[in-house]
Amino acid sequence: MDVKAAAALSGRTAETIRRWVWSGRLSARKRGNRLVVARADVEALAGRGERRPLSLGEWARLAEVAMRGRRGSHESAADLVMDERRRRLAEVGGHRGR
Repeated sequence: MDVKAAAALSGRTAETIRRWVWSGRLSARKRGNRLVVARADVEALAGRGERRPLSLGEWARLAEVAMRGRRGSHESAADLVMDERRRRLAEVGGHRGR
């Protein structure tokens, strides 16, 4: 299958499929000036049927778990964002955070 079909099958962009090929994660052949990949390889790499998309709440919980143990006193992703906003405002002479 060509890159466009592989992208549709995997739910990724054509550019992502090309990156997988360039990085060696996905094998491909040239057919004329087009890249051709095996359907089974695309399905295996994309994890077709193995994962479902995360809800926003699930993603936020995973992000907070991943942030634990990193340097800083941030309790949540929101704390990290607010601290960064305060820092940037202070750099440009804006108002101070609450």
